[in-house]
Amino acid sequence: MVEPKSYKDTVNLPQTNFNMRANSVTREPELQKFWAESQIYERLSETNPGEIFTLHDGPPYANGNLHIGHAMNKILKDIINRYQILQGRKVRYVPGWDCHGLPIELKVIQNLKSAERAKLTPIELRHKARDFALETVDKQRESFKRYGVWGDWEHPYMTLSPEYEAAQIGVFGKMVLKGYIYRGLKPVHWSPSSKTALAEAELEYPEGHTSRSIYAAFKITNLAKAVEKSLAPYLEKLWVAIWTTTPWTIPGNLAVSVNPDLNYAVVQPDADYAMGKDKLFIVAAEAVERLS
Repeated sequence: MVEPKSYKDTVNLPQTNFNMRANSVTREPELQKFWAESQIYERLSETNPGEIFTLHDGPPYANGNLHIGHAMNKILKDIINRYQILQGRKVRYVPGWDCHGLPIELKVIQNLKSAERAKLTPIELRHKARDFALETVDKQRESFKRYGVWGDWEHPYMTLSPEYEAAQIGVFGKMVLKGYIYRGLKPVHWSPSSKTALAEAELEYPEGHTSRSIYAAFKITNLAKAVEKSLAPYLEKLWVAIWTTTPWTIPGNLAVSVNPDLNYAVVQPDADYAMGKDKLFIVAAEAVERLS
């Protein structure tokens, strides 16, 4: 008995040697090797006829492996750069790394045994942090290349390089000479154990922590001419009300922002209001009913 042929064998279809599967595990390194050997990015950056377009990258921290946030950040920037290349511009994408700070030091300390931590001096910690940062830069750089991001990866800026630190001091010196630098008071988050200031992202709140907001008011001392006629009779009692989720910043506040597209109202609180009935408050008109 003759086996029936497959229906597809009876149709005269064109044949192709194009692989039906992407096989990206193999193809991606091959494609990136072709880009590197052919110097595609470098050639386009030099030979494109348009003006120079520079994207000076905000540096990621050199304190660990990449995550999805890094991927989104770099891929979006790569989209911008490739668009500018297609517009004929000479694209300069300058990558870099932030190699200083508490996160890197903490990573180093976490990898040490208790006995090693006890004997660790500040100088030794700096040397270990430098080695860790350089190792992390190499890992992150290879990952960014695997993402397919074009850039001058062999000449990044790093905040730990002496050249970068010297340039930073030079810029600071110019700012001092121009009068931009002053000494003042500023509330900061402080770590007693690390003996250093902490960024907002480094804070860890205890379970069940509640950030309390407050209403406050600032005394009006003078009026703009546009509102002087209507508000001058109330100036002695006039305050502007605000709401904030960061009450500890109140002593350092220098200004209150208002929205030119909103209407504001002058209101008088009830007699039993905590701040006193002898005060008038400027609030957003649409918030009057909610605050009453």
